[in-house]
Amino acid sequence: MLTAERTLTRADLRPATALLARALEEIPLYRWVLGEHITDPTLCEWLAEILVRPYLDSGYVIGSHQNEHLAGILIWHPHDVDLSPEGEPPLVPADFVRAATIPGLRERLIRFLTSPQLPSPAPDAVDVRIAAVLPEARGADALTGMMREVERFCVSAVRPYYAWTGSERLRDWFVHEWGAAPFATERRDGLDLYGVVSERPPRLRV
Repeated sequence: MLTAERTLTRADLRPATALLARALEEIPLYRWVLGEHITDPTLCEWLAEILVRPYLDSGYVIGSHQNEHLAGILIWHPHDVDLSPEGEPPLVPADFVRAATIPGLRERLIRFLTSPQLPSPAPDAVDVRIAAVLPEARGADALTGMMREVERFCVSAVRPYYAWTGSERLRDWFVHEWGAAPFATERRDGLDLYGVVSERPPRLRV
């Protein structure tokens, strides 16, 4: 099934949040953050919103649409992009009130927010932070179409892109389908995280 990709805006916050909330269970790092609350839809939506909103406001969320419905999102981040374009912080204390009173979740969230950043393979590499596609849209070209937008940017800027993932399936997709190479593996909080990086610049796929 054909897809159409475009950069999402703040007007797309609700559908983007709802889509990512559905996908959190399949993303090991965020499944760990939510822990026993992974089946709570309101907490999934809360976490999804604080993950997507700063990048949505800065113009770095790509959406894939099938039949005019949002089927996938990809959050990416060039290293030199300010996530506070209007001087406002991307997140504020009020964003975390929901988790502050929930033992376990509170401590995991603090650990997640204060842990050292996962390394980049190059100072100017573009970070592919989150990719999520609805189960019913997989097997089409949603993820490929969204990655192609990042690839075009990297080709024009002569930069590589990279991604960290706790999913062996996604790691292997980047390596075998997109020509990326593994550059590091880290173990955090019982999770194996895999880093993959493209060529500089990546080979533009058509």
